[in-house]
Formats: sequence, structure tokens, C-alpha cells
Amino acid sequence: MGVNLIFLGVVCLVFGVSLFLPARTDRRRDESRTAWPTDKGTVMSSQAVAQPPLVSKTGKEVLQFDADVKYQFRSGGQLHFGSAVSYPRHLHTKEEAEKIIARYPAGAAVTVHHNPEDPRESYLEIEKTAKYYRTSIAIIVLGVVSILAGLVVGLG
Repeated sequence: MGVNLIFLGVVCLVFGVSLFLPARTDRRRDESRTAWPTDKGTVMSSQAVAQPPLVSKTGKEVLQFDADVKYQFRSGGQLHFGSAVSYPRHLHTKEEAEKIIARYPAGAAVTVHHNPEDPRESYLEIEKTAKYYRTSIAIIVLGVVSILAGLVVGLG
């Protein structure tokens, strides 16, 4: 019984660490992006742009679209241009892309989040990418507890 708990703990520990390391990096980037300055901008154009289709495992083509929103904003007295709606940039179904571009019609005032060191890196929306950070910590804790329980059972 103790050996099984130790084995389970090691598996959980390895899996948790493999999730934690990239999630920690993503979390740091998320924190950095949310601290970026914002400036007011204006949408110049928006459209759903078809991308090359993906081919599913069954051979069916899956259509995908990019929500191409071009905008301009001023930062540090200089005019900058951007086209990325969100980070990370996603491809969408046609309906999803149309919903996004409906939020950003030409002429609309927008808030632009931009990298203070390089305003060419800018987004209208910032999404969190560190999705497995807390989950990875929970799995690591489970692994440590399982190993300790296995040691206690093995010694007892």
C-alpha cells in the first residue's frame, strides 16, 4: 500500500511540475501585460478574414476566421497602428469572428493596451493565459501528500 501511494505521489509530482513551469511563465507574462499602459484609439476597419481551413482527423475541412481589426492610437505623442484584438491571438468560427468585429466597428473609440517598451505590440483585449497555474500547484501538493502518506504507511 505504501509503495502504491509513493508511486502515485511521484507521478502527481512529475505531472504537476510539468504543468507548473510553463504556467508560471505564462502567469508572469499575464501580470506584465495587465500592467501595460492604455491609450485611447480609433478603429479604422474590421472584418472577418477567412484563413486556410484545418483538416480534421476524419478528413473534414474546418473553416476558420481571423477577426482583423485595424486601429490607431497615440502613445508618447506618436501615432501607432495595431491589428491584434487579443492575446493570445485566436482563430474563430465565422460566427465568433463576426461577433468580435461587431464590437469594433470602423470609427469606434477603443482602449488599447500596449507594451511600453514596444508600442507595436498592442491589444484591445488581454486574456489570461496561465490556466493551469493553480491546478498544477494542487497536483504538486497532492503528490507530496501521497508520498508522505506512503512513507508513513510503509514505516508503520
